[in-house]
Amino acid sequence: VPLTAMATEGYGRGGLALRQAVRMSDPLTIKKICKEATDSKDAAVLLEKSETYREWSALHIAAWGSVKDPKRAKDVVEQLLQTAKKLGKEGDLRAMADNSGATALDLAKEKREQLVQMRAPGRDDDAELDLKRNQDKIIEWLEKGIPDA
Repeated sequence: VPLTAMATEGYGRGGLALRQAVRMSDPLTIKKICKEATDSKDAAVLLEKSETYREWSALHIAAWGSVKDPKRAKDVVEQLLQTAKKLGKEGDLRAMADNSGATALDLAKEKREQLVQMRAPGRDDDAELDLKRNQDKIIEWLEKGIPDA
């Protein structure tokens, strides 16, 4: 039984399992689900929106940084985009909009603006700078696409 069809690590099934793994910053489960999607040549798990008010995909969640460990958001976005690229669906994934019309790129830019506004003037906090750099890379990938590995 494919991972995308069965319950995965207590996260649920299919797209729900992927979105939960993204929220929890669980790279092993994300990798398993993405590998199964690639092996089965089925991008549905990536393109599935949540049945919540916002209707976010796993990419929306990762781009916003709604993850347990925000330092991993860049790695999660990279994994999702690489998987979509292998399946020929990277453009479709990047173009997906939530119920308000916001794409993952829109959310990433909004999150970056929040990071900039939260920085105290004259303070160079390495952790804050790393988060901002990561967010800049996420924005670049969402604008231009993920480079070939």
